[in-house]
This record gives sequence, structure tokens and C-alpha cells, in this order.
Amino acid sequence: MKQSCRVLIWLLFLAVEVVGFTCAGVLSAHATDAGLREQTKAYEESCISTLRTINVAQITYSDWKKDKGFARKLAELGPAGERLIDEVMASGEKDGYRFRLTPEHKGTNRPVRRYTITARPIKRLIKDQRSFFTDETGVIRFTTVDRAATATDLPINPGPAK
Repeated sequence: MKQSCRVLIWLLFLAVEVVGFTCAGVLSAHATDAGLREQTKAYEESCISTLRTINVAQITYSDWKKDKGFARKLAELGPAGERLIDEVMASGEKDGYRFRLTPEHKGTNRPVRRYTITARPIKRLIKDQRSFFTDETGVIRFTTVDRAATATDLPINPGPAK
């Protein structure tokens, strides 16, 4: 009987350990998921701010360089160029996002009057992490699909419903 009690106590202790470990794993996974969502939100907010900064830099650049229009590369806006954005932005990678500037004219001498910028996560942290798009209009658009955002995607802050 004593041995049966010890076995039962040992099995009960083992069950408590397994349940505790499982609960800790679930809580840890939940905390990790919450942490990734928080980090993703911070990266997205930084990305939106960077896109706004680049749009303003593009407007300033085109005012200064009327014969060129908008910049053809981010580097033209950075420290090696007109010093309108910092070297991190000019590198095309910041806070988990890769930025790609595409001018309307490539390799021509005509002024650039239109451009697009896409920003995609370098590594998606969560399934619905957003990719962004903007152009010379200054409207920033997004998608949660794992692809580059486009001019047909939803704006980040649409106007009031009519």
C-alpha cells in the first residue's frame, strides 16, 4: 500500500509538472506572439514615418533640381547627395523594411515627374504584417498580403465615410 501511495504521489507530481510546463509554454508562446505584434507595430509606424520623410525630401529635391525633377535613387537624397534624409534611409533598409524607389524615367535626361516607393518587410514577423506603397501624390497605401503594395491598395488613413 505504501508503495502504491508513493507511485500515485509521484504520478501526481509528474502530472503537475507536465501541466505546469504546458501552461508555461502556452504563456510563453502568447508572450512571444504579443512581443512580435508590438515589434511589428513599431516597425510599421517607423516605415510610415520614413515614407513621409522621403516624400517630403522628394518634393524639396524637385524644387531645388527643376531640371532633374524627383531623385532617381534614395542615395541622391542622402548624405552623399543633397542631405535631405539620413544615411540609414538612403541605404534603403530601416527598421525591418526594405525601401525601393522607382523613378518614372530610367536612364533618360528628362526630368522625373513621377516616382513610386515600395516598402516591404525584410522578414515578415507576423502573418498580417503590412507592406507599403507611396508615390508623388504623398498617399501611403498598404496591403497585408505577402507582396509589394500598389497604387490600387487601401490608403493607411482613408478619409471620412460619406
